[in-house]
Amino acid sequence: MPREIIACNQELSTPNSSTGGITIYDIAERVKVSPSTVSRVLNNSRLVHSSTRERVLKAADEMGYRKRRIRRQHARTILNIALLLPFGGNNYLHLFYDAAEFIHALNSGFGDVRANIVTMVNESGVQLFDHKTLGNIDACVFGFTSPTAQLLQAIDARGIPVVLINRIDAQHNYVVSDHAAGMERLLTHLLSINPHAHPCYLGFPVIPQVSELRREGLLKAAVAHGIPVSESDTFDLESLCEITPQLIERLLNRGYDTFMCFNDVVAVYAYQCALGMGLRIPDEFSLTGFDNSPVRSLVCDPIATIDLTVAELGYLAGRWLRDTIIDKSESALQLHVPGDLIPGVTVGRPQREPRKDRT
Repeated sequence: MPREIIACNQELSTPNSSTGGITIYDIAERVKVSPSTVSRVLNNSRLVHSSTRERVLKAADEMGYRKRRIRRQHARTILNIALLLPFGGNNYLHLFYDAAEFIHALNSGFGDVRANIVTMVNESGVQLFDHKTLGNIDACVFGFTSPTAQLLQAIDARGIPVVLINRIDAQHNYVVSDHAAGMERLLTHLLSINPHAHPCYLGFPVIPQVSELRREGLLKAAVAHGIPVSESDTFDLESLCEITPQLIERLLNRGYDTFMCFNDVVAVYAYQCALGMGLRIPDEFSLTGFDNSPVRSLVCDPIATIDLTVAELGYLAGRWLRDTIIDKSESALQLHVPGDLIPGVTVGRPQREPRKDRT
C-alpha cells in the first residue's frame, strides 16, 4: 500500500499540482469513479468503501500524483479556512446563536496550529475559489447553512476537506446538535412535572432539516413515553407573524397545555403573544424552546430549552480539521452532540382545566 500518499503531514490535494501535473480528475477517469470520491480517499475519509479506496490509492501512486504543500512560516503551519455563514436576510436569523462564540470555538479547535479563518456569506454565486485574500483554501466549514450541490462538487473536486455544522449530509463530514435527543429530554422534563401533559409542536420549516429532526424526535419520544402525540399535533409556521392570539386561542381550545417550539425564537414570540393576551405561563400552558440562544434574554422568565452547544460544535470541527490536515487522521466526522437541558421556569402544571373545543 503506497501509504506515503496519505501520510505526509505537509501536503494537501489540489487539482493543478505543480509537482507532476496529475490531478484528481485524471485519477477519477482511470479508476472510473467520481472526482469527489477520489477527493474523499485522498483526504482520508472513511465514507468510501475499502475496495474503492485501495484502487484510488494504487492509481494515484502509479500515476505519480503528489499533493501541494501546506504553507509554513518560521516552521509553523498556517492553514487557510473558509467559513461560510448564512445570509441574515431575516431579522431574527442572527438570534439563533452567537456567531462570535462559534468562530472563537472553531479557531480554538486548531490548537497551536495557526488558522486564518476568512468568513464569507453562503449566498448564490459566492466566489469561493476567486477570493484573493484567502489564497489557497485548506478547508471549508459551513456554519448553520448548507452548500449548493454545485459548490460542494467544486470543493470535493479540489480535494478540500469540508465540515457541515448543524446540517447533515451522509456523504460528508458533519457535527450537529442531537435534535431528536434534545426533544426527548424536553419531553421527559415536561412529564416529570406534568405526567398528563398534552403537548403540540410548533415547527419552522424555513429551516426544514432541523425542524423535521426535532419534530421526529418529539414523536418518537412520545411513543416511548406512551403519550398520544401524532402528526396531527404538529403545526408548521411559515412565518413568525403566524404566532397570533388567534393561533394561541385555537391551540388552547383544542386542549393543548404545552407548546413545544422549534427553537427559542419561536418560543419567545409565543411567550410575548400570550403575555399580550393576559395569559400567564405556565399557569395557562407550558412552553419550551431549543438552542439556548441569546434571544432568551428578551423575556423575564427563562424559557425551558436545550443548549445547542455552539462552542462544542465549533471546537470539534476545528479539532477534526487539524487532525485530518496536519496529522493525517483517517477518521470521519459524523457526530450528534447532545445538548444539556436548561429547565427555565416555563414548564409546570396548568392551574386551570384544559379547554375543550369552545370554537
